[in-house]
Amino acid sequence: MLSQNPHESIVPATSLQEWLHQGEALYNNAVREYHELDAQIEQLEQRLAAKQSEVNQIATVIGKPTVEGNRRLSAQLVTARTMHRDRERLDSEPQIPPANPAQVARALTGKFARGS
Repeated sequence: MLSQNPHESIVPATSLQEWLHQGEALYNNAVREYHELDAQIEQLEQRLAAKQSEVNQIATVIGKPTVEGNRRLSAQLVTARTMHRDRERLDSEPQIPPANPAQVARALTGKFARGS
């Protein structure tokens, strides 16, 4: 229901269209910047992993301690791209056989040997 107050203005359709267009432009720019930052992070992660490998190779040769990744854990949005990348990474890693539930239970309770 429209207001009967003559002092209130009604937003013309062209202003609404302009507003929607501006919102669309803001959204598109923000999405583009997001993807650019995501690509930069991925490149930095790859460079960091390569540098860690290099440092650890040198450390092994000269008897120094290796470096571990000490990056903070953070939440990650799961996208089709990250799922595909993680699936490829898992496919290339050696598979570890599943643990026997009885062995896990003994390890958790500290009962490693029987009859001792």
